[in-house]
Amino acid sequence: MIAGLAARNSPRIQRYVPTAWLVLSLAMTHGSRMLPGGSLPPATGPTLRVLTLNLSQEVHRRPAAIAYLKGRRSTDLVFLQEVRGNEKKGDRPRLLAALGNRYPHSIWDEGPILGGFQFGLGIMSRRPLLEARRLELTSGHVTKGVCSQTFVLIAKIKVRGKTARVATTHLCPPRVPWRDRNLREVGIRPGTMRDWLLNVRANEYARRSQFESLGQIAAGGVDPLVLGGDLNAAPHSLDLLVLLKTMKSAFDEMGFGFGFTLASGPFKVRADHIFFSDGLGARSASVPDVKISNHKPVEAVLEFSP
Repeated sequence: MIAGLAARNSPRIQRYVPTAWLVLSLAMTHGSRMLPGGSLPPATGPTLRVLTLNLSQEVHRRPAAIAYLKGRRSTDLVFLQEVRGNEKKGDRPRLLAALGNRYPHSIWDEGPILGGFQFGLGIMSRRPLLEARRLELTSGHVTKGVCSQTFVLIAKIKVRGKTARVATTHLCPPRVPWRDRNLREVGIRPGTMRDWLLNVRANEYARRSQFESLGQIAAGGVDPLVLGGDLNAAPHSLDLLVLLKTMKSAFDEMGFGFGFTLASGPFKVRADHIFFSDGLGARSASVPDVKISNHKPVEAVLEFSP
């Protein structure tokens, strides 16, 4: 935009340079997703339809979220983040009451509650979830606050003789000046700005360390890994480059458009992702434009390699 304003009094051909540069930059970065892909040949291996959704703290949208999930009749596996409550009250009993017949197998973890946020995780599946466990993720030198309590919920499933590991997580959120490390609203004052400046880099390194842990999990198993969740990282970020050493993004492989999942005012980003490791391939990926949370879901169809 600045370049465009500077070129207002330039010859006409020069005025087009900023626009041409922008289009070229977008084409180089996102070119593979700017045009719809062609049709794929029929699947030769078992397929797995996966959906991930951050339910968010907007509980007034839960009925819409549950109705949407009920409508996704062909989905095999649902990853959920920011699940509020426990086994007796909150999201879990409501989800099980509405979807338990379709997804008779599920695992849950209540997660930490900080600053009014609850970082619970859940996996709902049509098939049995085997060897389910919670794994803590390393957080560098951060020992307090939400970034120090990040974990991954992981299990195994079998699909027509094939086995895959499936996992969900919600990684360390970016540090903002008006919240403390426990996500409590503290306003913007000299003291809070000083605390933010002193700790913002540590938070970024904590998330990078968590990505390295996920990469080690992906590389450390015999069976392929499917990871879905709110990774709090944008495509092409340095954090995701760490994970891309061992995994692929379903949306980057087969999605169309930018696939933004989270908006804050004029700013939009794809913070939610579905990744898969060797032994799987993506047949399709999408981000439906639905208002069921302050996040949009990511959906993908994955195919086991022969």
